[in-house]
Amino acid sequence: MRSSMPSLKKNAAANFLGSALPLIVSFITVPLYLKHIGAERYGVLAIVWTLQGYFGYIDFGLSTATSNRIAQLSKASPAERESVLWTALLLNTGFGIIGGTILFLVGHLLFAQFHIAPAINAEVLQAMPWIACAIPISTVTGVFTGAMSGREQFGPLNAVQFVGVLIYQIAPLLFAILIKPELQIVIRAAILGSAASLVLLIVVTFWVFPLRFAAGASLRHIKPLFSYGAWVMVSNFTTPVLDSTDRLMIGSILGPQAVAWYQVPSNLALRGKIFAAVFARTLFPRLSALEKHDAVALAVQATRGLCVLITPIFVFGIFLMQPFLHVWIGHDFASRTTSIGEIVLIGVWANSLAHIPGSHLTAGGKPGVVARLHAAQVVPLVALLWWTLHSFGVIGAAFSWTLRYVIETILLFMAARLGSGLARFLIAPALLIVSAFVATVLFSWTSPARIVSWILLVGLAIVWALQAEPAWRARLLRSLSSALVQYRSWRRA
Repeated sequence: MRSSMPSLKKNAAANFLGSALPLIVSFITVPLYLKHIGAERYGVLAIVWTLQGYFGYIDFGLSTATSNRIAQLSKASPAERESVLWTALLLNTGFGIIGGTILFLVGHLLFAQFHIAPAINAEVLQAMPWIACAIPISTVTGVFTGAMSGREQFGPLNAVQFVGVLIYQIAPLLFAILIKPELQIVIRAAILGSAASLVLLIVVTFWVFPLRFAAGASLRHIKPLFSYGAWVMVSNFTTPVLDSTDRLMIGSILGPQAVAWYQVPSNLALRGKIFAAVFARTLFPRLSALEKHDAVALAVQATRGLCVLITPIFVFGIFLMQPFLHVWIGHDFASRTTSIGEIVLIGVWANSLAHIPGSHLTAGGKPGVVARLHAAQVVPLVALLWWTLHSFGVIGAAFSWTLRYVIETILLFMAARLGSGLARFLIAPALLIVSAFVATVLFSWTSPARIVSWILLVGLAIVWALQAEPAWRARLLRSLSSALVQYRSWRRA
């Protein structure tokens, strides 16, 4: 491994901030959007963002392929890496223009499916040329993001992306307040914000990558980029389908009110994925650059570290879910969500661990394994949801969702072949997670037995985590010792 490689700890810290700060921005801006443009216009704006996201997948996975290939060329000449970037940029620019043209031509048909009020629909149609422009902006942004990720320049990348989030969220809001709260104005501001963010990203990439025009695009890069990116595209299309099928089927079978009972606790539980996403994003380029033996060792170490980090948090969260919901959204609503969030948290815990073998397989040139696994889940999941929703109601969807994630996690670990030792290591934390859920089922959230179980199992999870990773325990003890010395010095002063 090269000594010049950036620190994984620093990369992880940058990626965590890059994931957490936009959530804070969204938390602040959403109420302001609702106040100034109204719930209906904001709902339509969310549809616009969703369509942009789906049409952005027209890049055939080249953004991830670019990151993977550039990471593999970490020891190659700068000219070789530049050649990959320029090739991917030309391809993605073309795909973006094609995707934008298609969206422009069929956009009015897509929006007609959402029963939008005629006046608001007219505002959207006026903005259709701007919406179409968002697609090539998105695909080009993906190439430069992939290039920066491949070089592990996560500090500058996340800084640029956070500035982009600020522009993308605040510019439309200012346009709505200062000019007019109509969608053609708001959408135009959002696209201009995206374009400004792309310009900033290009400038930073030229400086950090760095780009020196040492080589141009080359036909020899097209086949490896496509053969890798095609499988990534399969996952990109199937994952949103898998993640939204539960809500769509709940709405179809049980009605929209049941969707709300399910969505609130499940969305809360899904926030726990932030830790795994940070690990996966940080590790992907490093795993791509390493030899097989070193990549396996890093994946095992990362899985252990992630498990030690999140298990106490998830045990605590399983107990906290119901009390928090009762305080946050009220007793009547929370009483209808009993056990849903807790069940989903089990699936999120398992899926968080699955991020590591998934990244290991994708980085190691096997995105097809992950893509086939995702595609193979669609029909069984629909059948399972249909049966559980009719048999058990909303809670059946939570069980189906979690069962799907647990099975996917087991299969990914088997495919990644990270060793039986890691499998044995995961037994104890899995038992702690299941025990926490069982305790929430057996005891009312206000009962003393529930509180005792909460304290006991969280304590056991912390003890297990400290025992499982001696290096973490030593680091914690050093930090506590240092804090104690500083406290005593402060007392003497």
